[in-house]
Amino acid sequence: LYAVVAMTGDTLTMPDGTAFLIVESAADSDGERIEFEVTMAPGAMGPPKHFHPEQKESWSVLEGELSLLIDHDWRTLVAGESLSIPPNTVHTLRNRSSKAVRFRDIHEPALDFQPYIEELHAQAAAGRITSRMTLRTLIHGAMVLREHRTTQLSASGLQRLGETVLSLAGRALGYRLDATPEATERGNDTNAA
Repeated sequence: LYAVVAMTGDTLTMPDGTAFLIVESAADSDGERIEFEVTMAPGAMGPPKHFHPEQKESWSVLEGELSLLIDHDWRTLVAGESLSIPPNTVHTLRNRSSKAVRFRDIHEPALDFQPYIEELHAQAAAGRITSRMTLRTLIHGAMVLREHRTTQLSASGLQRLGETVLSLAGRALGYRLDATPEATERGNDTNAA
């Protein structure tokens, strides 16, 4: 089982520089919610279209403009505006503006969304997931997504199949999400692919 190590007040950073400040950790809310204050740079892309099978997600913009794709419609929220979606709603987000956007992002209940973000941060910090779409990044990203399928699922069935294949290939090549040596560290560098 995954042990949550980040606490309220900690900041988790993604490869593109998007920062997740933990406003209320899953532990502090007794699992009822996880609340982040997210800062995205101008032009920052969010995750691929996805949904949360058992979580409501809410956004409240504090500064700037946040673009949200809900089902098939793009919406832009500005400072002071909020939006919530029920479980199983396909969505993604991005900053399509020329200024940074800062917003609150809440998942209810917390489930394993905090460990999911922590794992992405850990993989980025270890250099296994980067902003470059290398095979190594795709494999590690797929492994993280497979590990947290109870929290977040890619909207496309073909993409989920691709994640499964990449995850299995990664495991066969000796890739791990923990701190153990990987295939790339043994000379099988897939970064060139």
